[in-house]
This record gives sequence, C-alpha cells and structure tokens, in this order.
Amino acid sequence: PTLDPHLTGDTTSAGIVVEIFSGLVTLNTDLQLIPDIAESWEIEKGTIYTFKIRDNVKFHNGNPVTAQDFKWSIERAADPKTASPVADTYLNDIIGVKEYIDGNASEISGITVIDDLTLQIATDAPKAYFLAKLTYPTAYVVNKNNVESGGDNWTDNPVGTGAFTMTEYRIGQHIRLTRNSNYW
Repeated sequence: PTLDPHLTGDTTSAGIVVEIFSGLVTLNTDLQLIPDIAESWEIEKGTIYTFKIRDNVKFHNGNPVTAQDFKWSIERAADPKTASPVADTYLNDIIGVKEYIDGNASEISGITVIDDLTLQIATDAPKAYFLAKLTYPTAYVVNKNNVESGGDNWTDNPVGTGAFTMTEYRIGQHIRLTRNSNYW
C-alpha cells in the first residue's frame, strides 16, 4: 500500500521499506536489538537516550545523515498533515509527541539535536521497550529534500539510507531493488 516509512502499517510494505530506509536501531535475525545508523547510545535516568550517529552514513544520493535529519523525520511522522496511522503507537513515549500530533506544538520538545552526529530523545517515563519501538519504520530517517520536492509521489523515487535502492517500480507488477553502493 505504501513505501512511505511513516505511513507503513502492513507487513508487505514494511518488508520493502526496511530494505530502502533505516533507523537509529534495528533487530538482527535473532530479534536482538542492535545499532543501525546510531553506532551507540547511552541512557540516563531511564528516560534520556543520547544516540551517536555513525559519521559514514549517507542517503542514497550521497548526502550525509545528521541528527537534524532524524529530528525532522520523526516530526514529519508525527505531523497531523502526514496522517500517520501508527505514529501515536510507536512515538508516543517521546515527550511532546502527543501535543505535536494534536497540533498544539510547533516541534517535539523531547527531541534535541546536540550536534550533527548526536541526537537526544527524552521519554515521559522509563520504558524497557522504547528502543524496540524505534525499530519500526515510523522512526526511520527520510531525506527532507526528497520528500518535499517529490510531493505526494515522492516514494516513486525514494532517497533512503538502506542497503538497497529502488531502481524500478511497476505498480501491481514488481519492485526492483539494487545494492546501495553508499551503504555503510
């Protein structure tokens, strides 16, 4: 139904989305939580997560991925205009997400860009499952320029960060993915 990671709510779409896009953390084949774009993280007081982003991660177009890209992406996912059916489920532990989804805030107060490669996320309470929720595509990073310049059809030519790029999409027929030579 969609290749937009922030709208994905079905396993068919998610199966492709996870190849084209990626997030801070992921699950390995043994369903263990492991680093993805974030090379590491620290947790303070059970509620403040500080992610160190790998310095060699690039979007498919060669542009580097920054903490600001993650902030923008998570805010896009929670934006009422995006109308994500899953943002409230997967992002609701982050301070300020509810207010943002409801249109009562101009940004998510619990997300702070420390520098280009450091992102801090504050949750409303200690949650043992919070990092696992970030493995869902709703928390994936997307390329702002790609989304904004592509309009409603930006996923026809997605610029992700995943191990594969989409090289052909024939709706109702097939999707062709090719190895991403920029993959970290």
